[in-house]
Amino acid sequence: MGARLVRSSWVQRLGRISFLGTLDFHPGSTTASTRLEHSLGVARLGVDMAAALELDHETTRSFVAACLLHDIGHFPLSHAAEPGFARALGVAHHGVSEWIILGNGPIPASLSLRPLLEAEGLDPELVWSLITGDARLGPLHRSLSRLLLAPINLDTLDGIVRAARAFGIRGVRVRAPLFSRRGDAVAIRSDALPLLDRFWALKDRVYCDVINLPSNIVCEARLSAAVARRYDRAIFGGFERFDDRVLAPVLDEHLRESGLLEGRDGPFQFRREDDARANAALHLRRARKRYYVDRSVLPRADGLPLEQWSRRYRHERQVMYLVPRRATRQLALPGLARADEPPIPGFSAVDGPDI
Repeated sequence: MGARLVRSSWVQRLGRISFLGTLDFHPGSTTASTRLEHSLGVARLGVDMAAALELDHETTRSFVAACLLHDIGHFPLSHAAEPGFARALGVAHHGVSEWIILGNGPIPASLSLRPLLEAEGLDPELVWSLITGDARLGPLHRSLSRLLLAPINLDTLDGIVRAARAFGIRGVRVRAPLFSRRGDAVAIRSDALPLLDRFWALKDRVYCDVINLPSNIVCEARLSAAVARRYDRAIFGGFERFDDRVLAPVLDEHLRESGLLEGRDGPFQFRREDDARANAALHLRRARKRYYVDRSVLPRADGLPLEQWSRRYRHERQVMYLVPRRATRQLALPGLARADEPPIPGFSAVDGPDI
């Protein structure tokens, strides 16, 4: 990739942003890591997969750069306060990533990664297109982009295992080769399906037992509301220095008030919409995701083709409401958006984080 890119202030900034955000403060967390460690982990998988797919040198460099930079625009504490930042700034971390890579927004080209990428012989537009899955990509690059965007992707292959390890959940060992290539088409190898089936079950457990911890949902909501009141687009004037430390003055209060520091998850429960209407002022809306494998979707002789991945590796999304077990307990969670406000492209505060 070039040492200058890896050592750049933008990439090194990710080392000052925690991977799980406020979840790192939950007593169930035993091993914290950073967005930099995650990004390097995804890049390492990219190197391995590129070798297994026998990509040429230049294609490998562009693909690994996309793996390394896919999270470059994350806000402090990763997803924890993103609803507040997105509402206040009108952009989610994905949009900020585009500005940093292409230099086409509030972050000027001269301060972006564009000059450095070009100096390393990398095309910033191609790198960004691999991250976003631009329809104008050629067939091979489009297939490689799906390795960052499809249900089975290198981002979550690292992220879910990393989150499981943080909370002492037994994970899976992700190793190459997982994918095969025929021409420009990529497929999951038949002999990799048992491992990926176990990974998909692990993803379900991580979302159920870690991502949806009630005290953390409450903490994120409180922190996001505070962030929405506190920051504006002036932060982009020094975004290279905008990391977890800037939230320290507001973080401690919400960690304590939400009960996250003590892991107080018992006072809350999830209910369906019709059960929550009676206490509309006391609930917090959340989309809960469940993941399951449809083993009736079988591979062909050359593996499971890309268009079948979303059929075998399925998920369901159900909007639930986090409510107090006792009606006398007040959540006091102000909403982040009015009903008449337009949605922010690429972002939903309801869905919660997508590791």
